[in-house]
Order: sequence, then structure tokens, then C-alpha cells
Amino acid sequence: NPDPTIAEMELECLERINKDGKGPMGLGGRTTALDVKILKMDTHTAGLPVGVVIQCWADRHATARLEDN
Repeated sequence: NPDPTIAEMELECLERINKDGKGPMGLGGRTTALDVKILKMDTHTAGLPVGVVIQCWADRHATARLEDN
């Protein structure tokens, strides 16, 4: 982020998220998040949007076929 205050907040959030040890899909590990983005825009307090994306839907679903050979 070009705003140094927000860039510092992004880095702090990323460090705190990765410090908890949850890892990918909550299975443990050192890296839970790859990046944090904070966007700033003027709005009424009733319209403060928050978006959190945890893993991609496609990565949480799998198909397997078991066959007896």
C-alpha cells in the first residue's frame, strides 16, 4: 500500500495471522496467509465492508476413486 500507515497495518496483520500456526486449511504449518490487503475508502460507518477469504472453494473439495485391481 502506498500509505505507510496502512502498509504497516498489512504487515502486522500478516505476521499475526501466520504466528498462530493454523497453516493451510487449518491443518497446521507456518504459513496461513500469503498476503493481506487493506483498501481505504470514504463511507458511512453503517457501510463498512469487511471481506475475508480463507482458501479457495476449489481447494476445499476433492474427488477420489478407489478401485480394487
